[in-house]
Amino acid sequence: MLAKTFAGIVLGLPLSMALVAVAIWIWPHSSESVVIPMMVIFFPLWIGIMAATFLFRSGVRAWAWLAVANLAAFATLFLAKHTMPGL
Repeated sequence: MLAKTFAGIVLGLPLSMALVAVAIWIWPHSSESVVIPMMVIFFPLWIGIMAATFLFRSGVRAWAWLAVANLAAFATLFLAKHTMPGL
């Protein structure tokens, strides 16, 4: 139970930051108009990720899946920043 909690806290934070950053970056219109709403969405998203970690069977699975999700989210952010026009 403690491993799942720490997985949600430690890996959920960068995952939610990366997901919000990707959403801001790929927004079709002016990104300045969505920065504040996305910052408001960030905290409930992080809480949702932390709550979702308790659906895994073990702490190891939670750490592994969240690590893979972080890699995928940051790879998507990297590709979006280097292939799409942005800010």
